[in-house]
Amino acid sequence: MHHLTRLASFSTSGSRVAAAIVLLLSLGWLAGCGGGGTDSASNDSATYPSAPISCSTADQRSWLKNYMSDRYFWSANLGVANANAVDMDGYFRSLLYATVDRYSYTETTAQFEQFYGEGTFLGYGYSLAWSDASKTVLKVRQVEPRSPVGLAGLKRGDTILSIDGYAPAQIVAGTPGRATAVGQARTLVIREALGTTRTIEVSSAEFPYVSVPTTAVFTQNNGPSAVKVGYFVYQQFINASSPELATAFKTFAKEGVRELIVDLRYNGGGSIAVARDLASMIGGTELAGRVFVQLLYNAKHPEDNTVYAFTSSASDLPAAPVNGLNRVIFITAEGTASASELVINGLMPHKNVVQIGARTYGKPYGFLPVDACGLTYNAVNFETVNALGMGRYDNGIAPTCEVADDLDHQLGDPAEARVAGALSYIKTGSCPAAPAKAATQRSATETQSRVLNSAFGEVRPSQMRAD
Repeated sequence: MHHLTRLASFSTSGSRVAAAIVLLLSLGWLAGCGGGGTDSASNDSATYPSAPISCSTADQRSWLKNYMSDRYFWSANLGVANANAVDMDGYFRSLLYATVDRYSYTETTAQFEQFYGEGTFLGYGYSLAWSDASKTVLKVRQVEPRSPVGLAGLKRGDTILSIDGYAPAQIVAGTPGRATAVGQARTLVIREALGTTRTIEVSSAEFPYVSVPTTAVFTQNNGPSAVKVGYFVYQQFINASSPELATAFKTFAKEGVRELIVDLRYNGGGSIAVARDLASMIGGTELAGRVFVQLLYNAKHPEDNTVYAFTSSASDLPAAPVNGLNRVIFITAEGTASASELVINGLMPHKNVVQIGARTYGKPYGFLPVDACGLTYNAVNFETVNALGMGRYDNGIAPTCEVADDLDHQLGDPAEARVAGALSYIKTGSCPAAPAKAATQRSATETQSRVLNSAFGEVRPSQMRAD
């Protein structure tokens, strides 16, 4: 059962907010191509400047405190400003509603623009996870195909013995740190699935994300008939993912898929507009014009409450929607967050939604990122609810069928536990039997799930931005 809270209905002013965002674009306030903005152009009563008067520490702090007092979602519970903070990030964190806000963060504007505008990343291209509850074996969870380690042959499921001489426990504790420039050498000693130990030497680089690294069409035999099942892994809700989504959905249309598995297990979110587009392609043309998501701002700005509707417009979507899907199956993990959860929650009132894997992260909130003096502030500005007013899934969205991650198989392999679980559900209409080792005690299962879904390495914070 999905535990969601229903919120009261409210009036919307989507055109006003859209106009404000267009104005901000013309003023060059948005941090990166297609990024969010301060949205202060829609707030005629703002008593603070749109940017710090100067980049002095005093002016930045004065501006930020006023901005947070007005635009922060939990402005009524603003933290006490730390006058002794060593930098603007520390000062920003002191202003957060600490008991609730585990979402807001800062990053350099250059990093923000690189990710959202260019769809690229600086680093090596891997994330890691413990493969056992006792935290003794560290394995590769995810590899970016066009990254330095991806091109060097690192694979999901490889065991990490050391990185730059550091043991697994040290790696998880944060050493060595992330790359800060191109060309920084790194040495990984790994053990491959067949037991071979080898050394990989790479240097950090800027590389393009592959948003849809895996697409497949399975033929599922259901008694006397066979059904085509589409499957794809989706990594990030960014504008640069459109060509990859288009390729996947055109393949599904050509193959005549009647079931769809969307693997969001490692997707931490991104753009609401891109999430709306994906949900529209999944939902089919019949959903066009219906409410996908509603954005609720703080009590000072109810005029900014906004509705995003499903669309079937060929000019808006990467590819034509897939019609005739009576249900959609999502694969999720604890890292499934923000815009990923938005797609799941947004489709629930309209489609039969099945969720295989683990409880999601729990982030029904989003940002209008704002740049000041080279730092982009991602402060929670709004919460999200679906067409029925359901939201507040701060503790995550529970799966229909709980299935542990499987680092011994590649994503898209029909033998991988969660993919196999989804295919089994399509065939039987019920959850697959839990492995005997996980059936002894639910708390032990949940602990194992949390361990296996805790990633280390190059993992971005969960994010959801309006644009």
